[in-house]
Amino acid sequence: MKNKQELKQELSRTLITETALRLFADNGFERTTIRNIAEAAGISLGLMYNYFNSKDELLLEIFRQGSEDIKASFTNFSEEQLNMSGVERHIRQTVKILKEKRNFWKLLHGIRMQSPVVQQLLAEMREQTKFIEIQIRKYLADSGIAFPDLEAKLLFASIDGMAHHYLLYDNYPIDDIATLLIMKYRRQ
Repeated sequence: MKNKQELKQELSRTLITETALRLFADNGFERTTIRNIAEAAGISLGLMYNYFNSKDELLLEIFRQGSEDIKASFTNFSEEQLNMSGVERHIRQTVKILKEKRNFWKLLHGIRMQSPVVQQLLAEMREQTKFIEIQIRKYLADSGIAFPDLEAKLLFASIDGMAHHYLLYDNYPIDDIATLLIMKYRRQ
């Protein structure tokens, strides 16, 4: 059981990371300063530095939390999802996490093209991509899809493109696109 001080620290840390995530997603990583984050969170700059030494450290924490969410999306299924094929479950979970964590994905897609930022996260991003591709390949093989290795790359790229468009365009029909993609991989 956490004491009052630990709970207060956890709440402050959460406030800081959620504020940073929102500002990074809305304004860009490079244009957001530690001072901007502290002001938006309603805390002092000194307190901010008690939790994070830099915005790079904050970015790493945000990415770590996002990676945990991604891994959890491969194991935490509803009763309804247990009756779906692995491919359909993956696509539906992707859409769900995109909608729930839109700012995280907006940030991640935004920084992919910012090489100094990406260099800090490259190893983790490659590990995450490899994990997802392995899961997709397994789902495709279990569904009897021919060439599961190549199809996994194609499906991963399709999902990535769907996510990118959803993050760029407010009225993107992500649920309809997801359904169409699922139909492509249904057992014949």
